[in-house]
Amino acid sequence: MSGIRRGRLAGLAVLVALLQACATAPQVSDHPAAERRYVERQSRLQAVEQWTVEGRLAIRDGEDGGSGKLRWQAGPGGDRLDFHGALGRGAWRLLVEPEEAVLTLADGSVYRASSVDRLVVEQIGWPVPVAELSWWIRGLAAPGERARRSLGETGVLLELHQAGWTIEFDRYRAVGEELMPGFMNAQRGDRRVRFVVGDWTLSGEAAGDG
Repeated sequence: MSGIRRGRLAGLAVLVALLQACATAPQVSDHPAAERRYVERQSRLQAVEQWTVEGRLAIRDGEDGGSGKLRWQAGPGGDRLDFHGALGRGAWRLLVEPEEAVLTLADGSVYRASSVDRLVVEQIGWPVPVAELSWWIRGLAAPGERARRSLGETGVLLELHQAGWTIEFDRYRAVGEELMPGFMNAQRGDRRVRFVVGDWTLSGEAAGDG
């Protein structure tokens, strides 16, 4: 085979590979229109006073880890997280209120703290910033912390770098009039959090009921 023919075949193979990658990879946009749509989506979701997400949570911290079912309900008075599985202390319920976090374990033990992040790390070994996670799980950057993000053309968040974590989002689905992530993967060093959504519910005028 001549060198010219080999070069053409190699070029064709590269072109096919690039086309396949473009067909499967999500479209990333830094266009001002995508940023505007993200800000509009963020504003609408902030106006939603109540939301619920249910799905499968998996957490790994180095060699330790576990998974189970998580139901997260957020409302004006605070958040409630119900977990069932083999992660840390097994089944537990966490209430996050403005001034206090209360953790109830399956055996009836109750723990309280002013810091929800410290409470979950000390009692269930969950090395995740819960306050930030309440934003990330909705496909939003948490307020206050500097963040670098990649957006899709519709303004949805595809990748986020914040608080030392890299968070990827995928499988967006329509919930009422909003697109909500169906998959989230967050990683910081050897810590990893994966959440596969089973169901989203948004309540409020801004987004409608899902």
